[in-house]
Amino acid sequence: MSDAVEKLSPPGLMLGVLINMHSRRNRKRPPDLAGLRAGGAHVEAPADEADVEPALRRMAAAGVDLVAVHGGDGTVLSALTAILCQNAFPQPPILALLPGGTTNMTAADIGFAGQPATLARVAEIAANGGGRLLQREALLLENAASADGAAPPQAGMFFGAIGICRAIAFCRRHLHARGVVGGPAAWLTLGPLLLKAMTSDKPDGVLAGAAARLTVRQADGAAETLDGPWSVLMASSLRKLALGSRPFWGEGASGHGVDVTCVRAPPFRLWRMIWPLLFGKPGKRPPEPHYVSRRAGTIEIAYTGAVTLDGEMYAANAATPLRLSASPPVRFLVG
Repeated sequence: MSDAVEKLSPPGLMLGVLINMHSRRNRKRPPDLAGLRAGGAHVEAPADEADVEPALRRMAAAGVDLVAVHGGDGTVLSALTAILCQNAFPQPPILALLPGGTTNMTAADIGFAGQPATLARVAEIAANGGGRLLQREALLLENAASADGAAPPQAGMFFGAIGICRAIAFCRRHLHARGVVGGPAAWLTLGPLLLKAMTSDKPDGVLAGAAARLTVRQADGAAETLDGPWSVLMASSLRKLALGSRPFWGEGASGHGVDVTCVRAPPFRLWRMIWPLLFGKPGKRPPEPHYVSRRAGTIEIAYTGAVTLDGEMYAANAATPLRLSASPPVRFLVG
């Protein structure tokens, strides 16, 4: 997937602001919504996830061209799902992602990076032009289930299963609950869990294996089957994840596609491979078949257990394989 960058033009875009007032940062430091409205912005503060789609439909009806999403990864997930899966806009608007949540991994990669990165600065660019647009696909997740039953298709930027879900549970239980968030939380999750995994062979450890079968399909119809057990499954359209890691290096689909990386259980020489896995350069990546990375048109995952999309938890059932594909490109204002 290549990033296309273009100039933001013309000036005079109508700004919409979708803000999660319940997110961690916005609770502590609420932005000046009255000032934004006075400046002509269409501001929506959804009460919950269910109100995001109607809020965006109201923006579309008002003629909004640029939507500033101010919240965490979950808010971005809800916005992308409403736009890409529920057609809240006739055509996807430009998105400007501002970090307002607990983790903000999506905003760290494709969020608005102007100086300062504030809603006021986004409003200035909307009115006067300037800034840069980056095009990036989202991940479309189908056949997952929520606590209420079968979930409709979702659109996000990072998918994870097995060890990823266990690490999220550890982080939320031991760190987020104590107010440790962002980069410090990522390091304090990675360090203890890796140390425990390397010094313990408990069957319920964070990297304990689980059965999963992946079918990696290319646009030309070619398919590859990857069987577990696996310790980690992850897929993303982000270029960098938490801590600036880049754990995707596979060849396959050019341009439009999904990046996926799998770690076979038990992880082979984990103490030596963790750095190449997370930060390795081309030619210095961990070896197959222990560590597998691919770029594909679509990926089907036959797996039973918890999965995550941008931090939100879902359930998978191997009888109905999950399906991951790439959305059409979305334009993001990055500064």
